[in-house]
Amino acid sequence: MKRLLLAAALLLAPCPVLAQDAPEGGAWIDCTVAEIAAFRDRIEIVCAGPAAVKGMAGEKSGPRRFAVETRDPLTESLLPLAIEAKGRGRTLGILYVVAPEANPADCARETCRRAAGVVLK
Repeated sequence: MKRLLLAAALLLAPCPVLAQDAPEGGAWIDCTVAEIAAFRDRIEIVCAGPAAVKGMAGEKSGPRRFAVETRDPLTESLLPLAIEAKGRGRTLGILYVVAPEANPADCARETCRRAAGVVLK
């Protein structure tokens, strides 16, 4: 229940443009989209190479895989923006939930995080 409340809070928060405006429990990452995968239960975005996390203590390498359940309202926005970013070689800014407990099913806690917002840069 706690992970669902955290995810809901991040999804309901206004989508900030600046990295330092990430809500508590969230972080922004710049992603060069390498793969877009659609499964029966989720959509996944995979970033090429290690990505820099912004808005946390300094910049460090972050997760490379981000997912949302197919029933999540974010899916309708995430998918076309990810396709646009990959097709045009543009960066995708991804707001994600830092805590792996909020991950969708089959989103490995070592490499994947729940996406909570996206910005095409």
